[in-house]
Amino acid sequence: MDALELEIYKRYRNVIDPDWQSGSGFLGTEWNEPRRVRLGDLLDLYDAFCFDGYGTLYNRGSFVYEGALEWFSMLRVAGKQVRLVTNAASNVESVLAAEADARGFDFTAGETVSSGSLAASFFEQRSRTGNAIRELYYIGRPSGVAVLESFGVSAVENPECPVVAVSSATADESMFVHAVEILRRPGSILLVLNSDAWAPNIDGSRSPVSGALAECLRRESGCDDVHYFGKPFPAIFNKVKFSLPAGSRILMVGDTLGTDVMGARYAGIDSALVVGRNEPAAELKADERALGIVPDYYLEV
Repeated sequence: MDALELEIYKRYRNVIDPDWQSGSGFLGTEWNEPRRVRLGDLLDLYDAFCFDGYGTLYNRGSFVYEGALEWFSMLRVAGKQVRLVTNAASNVESVLAAEADARGFDFTAGETVSSGSLAASFFEQRSRTGNAIRELYYIGRPSGVAVLESFGVSAVENPECPVVAVSSATADESMFVHAVEILRRPGSILLVLNSDAWAPNIDGSRSPVSGALAECLRRESGCDDVHYFGKPFPAIFNKVKFSLPAGSRILMVGDTLGTDVMGARYAGIDSALVVGRNEPAAELKADERALGIVPDYYLEV
């Protein structure tokens, strides 16, 4: 992992579990090598299969990873519960499901759980406690403005209260500077709607994304009131569990140690990591030890 990426995911673990470094620090069994499996090997072990989207099933545009459609078809034929569990925050779940369907994955809106949807509960709770957020400075894709408006929140250039929300890494230098100026005001709040720090590209390279931008904003501004949405934080996994029949045996399939695997571990859910996309194979063991995290399985295509 990039050094900043590793620091971000360590910070996420500190937010979830402030005392993790005072114990053994390891989530999972440190000395047992995860099994290398194919998805068909796990059909009888789990009732529900949760998938990350970008980097696991598909990437930008119409790009679909080798074997992903076969995974999905196999689970549908077997009658398994499926969920798309995504940190995408710039569209509502019905749109995210439709985008996945256009790639060949017929998730319904009810089978889609996104980090953006969790913001609705956050804004509602703020309103109930008399601390409503009506305006904020928004960094993200244009479609995210409509999502915020559906929560009763307007994206403006100069919000009355100093609130900045980040859902993608679309800030140019002037936007970054302006966001920092806002976050340096007393009582500032930083909302990280998409906590992904790095993401894989179609060509196999990797790039910093919204979580990395948000961390740079936090460091530059000194803002200490930061709220994270999506994986690896508990709320999204609680929503997944609530959407499934009680007692379901759940597997989370993803490409990122610091979001998919870490979040699943803290949620008490088994995990399978697709290595070599957002987790470089050559860096896997060092990253596992640095983060204190191992999946239950390495999933082969």
